[in-house]
Amino acid sequence: MHEQPTHHHLHQRKRTHLQKQKYPHPHKKVRFLDNICIVFSVLMPATTIPQILIIYKHHQVDGLSLTMWLLYCVGVIPFLIYAIVHKEKPLIILNILWLIAQIVIITGILIYR
Repeated sequence: MHEQPTHHHLHQRKRTHLQKQKYPHPHKKVRFLDNICIVFSVLMPATTIPQILIIYKHHQVDGLSLTMWLLYCVGVIPFLIYAIVHKEKPLIILNILWLIAQIVIITGILIYR
């Protein structure tokens, strides 16, 4: 008889005790939603790429508010910390990528204004 390591058992007990869902989720629709969220955690920050290209290719920052982008950058930090604390992979990816995009835009505004 093959026994699993004891830490596996403790992990299972912890998940049961904390009433956490299995991952990957056994239900197809929930698993699909999990996968969609991972995809969108990359796609959404990528929406800033056209703005980044305008800034760095054309050196055009007219109409961009440094204050707004700084506030976006500061505002993403609590969500990143939350995601890390709760070990939510899609949220960690999303918030790190947003933070990178915002820093790139802020840097461009500072360079080309």
